[in-house]
Amino acid sequence: MSRQLQAQCMSWTASYSDSTSDWPQMSMDHRTEVVIVVDPYDSSRFLLEELLIRGWPLVAMRSSNEASECFDPSLFERVLVHTGDLLGTARSLRELVKRPVAVVAGSETGVALADALAEVLSLRGNGRALTQVRQDKYFTVERLRECGLTDIVQGRFGSAAEVAAFTSELTSSVIVKPCRTQGGSECLSICGSSEAAAAAAAEVLGSFDRRNDAVIVQEHIEGTEYIVDCVTCEGQSVVTGLWVCRRTLVGRSFAYDRKTTVPFLNDEGSVHRVICQYVFQCLAALGVQSGASHTKVVYHERRGPYLLKMCPWMHGSLAPAVYSACIGRENAQANLLADALTDGGMMMWKLESMSMGTTPYELGQYAIILDLQCHEDGILAQSVEEASGHWLRALSSFWSLKCDLEPGDRISPSRDAASSPGHIILIGADPTVVEAEAAMIREAERNGQLYVLSTSTSSKTPTPPTYSDDEGTWGKGCFLPISNAHPWSLYGRDLEAKVKKLETSPPGSPDFLPKACAEFVLAGVLE
Repeated sequence: MSRQLQAQCMSWTASYSDSTSDWPQMSMDHRTEVVIVVDPYDSSRFLLEELLIRGWPLVAMRSSNEASECFDPSLFERVLVHTGDLLGTARSLRELVKRPVAVVAGSETGVALADALAEVLSLRGNGRALTQVRQDKYFTVERLRECGLTDIVQGRFGSAAEVAAFTSELTSSVIVKPCRTQGGSECLSICGSSEAAAAAAAEVLGSFDRRNDAVIVQEHIEGTEYIVDCVTCEGQSVVTGLWVCRRTLVGRSFAYDRKTTVPFLNDEGSVHRVICQYVFQCLAALGVQSGASHTKVVYHERRGPYLLKMCPWMHGSLAPAVYSACIGRENAQANLLADALTDGGMMMWKLESMSMGTTPYELGQYAIILDLQCHEDGILAQSVEEASGHWLRALSSFWSLKCDLEPGDRISPSRDAASSPGHIILIGADPTVVEAEAAMIREAERNGQLYVLSTSTSSKTPTPPTYSDDEGTWGKGCFLPISNAHPWSLYGRDLEAKVKKLETSPPGSPDFLPKACAEFVLAGVLE
């Protein structure tokens, strides 16, 4: 890398841009290696940007042709689709003109395939031995129990009757949740009786998500919930972000209130240091040797930290960009992950610096990701942007707004993460100002300023299912189906059609197209 280009890349500290034309990029012509990104969806776009800035050619590997998430194929030299034959897919990657130097999961759905491909290709990764343990919350906790890292009481059951029998012997409240969740949905319930636990289990087992033929029942541990973002390289981890989460109990479910960035207190024995050291131990116990992760932990004043969930991929949505704005891009998760994948040197420098007692990061800006909460049921007359966009954007700490509600949509009281209308991100240098402006938004939600309802009773969206309110609580134990349908553009549908056509094409197809993978190239011909 030339000194001029290195200075250009290092000085580019603005927020991650939506336009690839704004990115300073190295030429890829000299590269003889390529980075494989499995399911490059969601927050992996920030990783893609960091790799492209460094001049690394990319290949997208979709874990199946059923995935409906949108991404930008133009960022990749090739887009391949795994059709079930692991060895065949690995062989097709070996036959690429440019040799694979790294395989990384771009999102949750790509984790298992990334683990397998990295192992078969003898590349850095987490291996397949503990993939199922990392994916299933019950096995995760049992693995930590084997390693002496938890003593939480839990059970795994396939029927509501089994749950009732198990919880009848417990004296504390319990959490009932699926063994696996996807897309940020927790679908958990807190239950104070065996009857309530059995009812919650029946809802999960009878839900739309067929991946869950069993539920987990765990003792409920009160405490402060944290999320710890990390990057791991050769078994050594660096903290790239620490969040504290606030949730509101609504019936049996939790309505998320906010995630807040936390300044790292590096003093010996500090809660932050205890939590992060615990997370490092958990990552090692779960076989995480390489890549990004975000881990949910609850900290109990007397019992210490307990792992709730470990996710071996980048923190989702805009979280990586938020922390980049708060601590500087050079310390952010996407930048350090790109560096670790391609042996850039910054990750090793960071590890050495931390070993000498340096704080992982300095929080220059304070941020809140405020989950929107609706308090009424009705038909939306105006979008949130139309009703309140002008004054929201006038807030000194306003950073972004995500709310897909449109006029005519039905809204109902928020009961859990799935029923939140969206979020607003606030970032500012003064925490007092940011908190005050967050309070203004909450007041606007309560007084009807944010959600302007229509007097009409007709809606273009279906009425949500009714839910029990026999305990006089708001939204007791409701599990709303999460739509798997994403609004594909015509271009996206055309790409899907090309994949299906290649998979079923006659023997006249190019000889070098592996049977294990379907491939399409956006422009030009195959190399």
